[in-house]
Amino acid sequence: MDTAGSELKRIRGWLLLLCLCLTILDPTAVLVNLFLVSEVGRPFFSRQPGFFHLVLVNGVAGIALAVFSLYAGVSLFRRVSGAPAIARKYFAAISAYAVIAPFLPFLLRSEQLATRENFYINCLNSFFTMAYALIWRLYLQRSRRVQQTYGPDLH
Repeated sequence: MDTAGSELKRIRGWLLLLCLCLTILDPTAVLVNLFLVSEVGRPFFSRQPGFFHLVLVNGVAGIALAVFSLYAGVSLFRRVSGAPAIARKYFAAISAYAVIAPFLPFLLRSEQLATRENFYINCLNSFFTMAYALIWRLYLQRSRRVQQTYGPDLH
């Protein structure tokens, strides 16, 4: 019996952290952010329709990504075939949204937020989001634990 191989088939360590991030931390962060932004911004919605549209678009995208995150995390926890590929697709999706996000205030004509300073702050946030996604994607591709737990990656 290969005890080293069977030990790696368990959801522990970094894989457990990833599962917790996908099922609990990432969706919770999206919902808390959405709640806070909508509550704080509510007085400005009638005066700044562009701001309302920005919050709406970010909210819809955030909820969709939170659901995708939950799906990826549950797939990993349940050891669904192809779960690492699902998680990598989630990280690709948040990276794609991170590329678009800094430009949303300009696209939605939210004059108050379409400033150079906010653009730079949003670009920095996008950089951190993409770095987070890249680190986890690399982990999913290179981890022996992931390979042992989910089998060869066919996706």
